[in-house]
Amino acid sequence: MLKLENQKEIIFETAKEILLSKDITKFSIRMISTKCNIGLGTIYKYYGNKTDILIDITKDFWMSYITYINSNVSPLMSFIDRIEFYYFSLVEFSNKFNYHILSKELSYSFRHTGKAHHNKGVVVFNNVVMKDVRSMLNVTEGDAKIFSDFICNNLVALITMENYEYLTFRKILILLLETVEGENR
Repeated sequence: MLKLENQKEIIFETAKEILLSKDITKFSIRMISTKCNIGLGTIYKYYGNKTDILIDITKDFWMSYITYINSNVSPLMSFIDRIEFYYFSLVEFSNKFNYHILSKELSYSFRHTGKAHHNKGVVVFNNVVMKDVRSMLNVTEGDAKIFSDFICNNLVALITMENYEYLTFRKILILLLETVEGENR
């Protein structure tokens, strides 16, 4: 018999595993129950429905991503190198969590509720980028907010939009930075 304190973790990890290996439309409480050999009633003890599980996965995605970038960004990186590191790390985590599918395929109720958790993650990410903007660029506080919003919104959009490429964003960002540097001379 599984220890009670481990059941929620087993359910959560099994749900993530299923999400990574299956089409999201086939993701269900019953599938989780079968895969982890835990009764449906026990799963409903921890999660009201599959949306609640998916919201926890969304939270885990953002917490894991933010922890990773904060732990692995080098103080020696240039501003552009940091943004590139954030982007490619975001791609890696998005692929690991199937976040691009999660954000597109879920029901309206998840999009509404999950959007709040997604937005909380983006706000934390924005704070990381804002710190870089403030310390590495010579811009006003208002411009720092605009820059960090622009960068974060674009990096997140890049993981969900198939027809938008990082190199295009990077070129635009470099042009903006050159303009700011030119104005500050």
